[in-house]
Amino acid sequence: METSDYFRNDALEKRPYIKQGWLELALKEPVRREVQSDDGRIRNWVWIPELERYLRMATLANGTTVHNAFPDRRFKP
Repeated sequence: METSDYFRNDALEKRPYIKQGWLELALKEPVRREVQSDDGRIRNWVWIPELERYLRMATLANGTTVHNAFPDRRFKP
């Protein structure tokens, strides 16, 4: 799985519990997907039972390079 420098050096450092399987699930079977109009980045949400929350994962505009991921407290499907 391709990741950005920001994801490897910052996001994972803050949230080392994020699992690659969760990211793959967010890419393949998101509950919701949105494209940001300003930069084309794509947001994907997926339910993670272990977190008891939705995980929001953002990819770069190419749709495959993971840029950020975190539990989203405010997301409602």
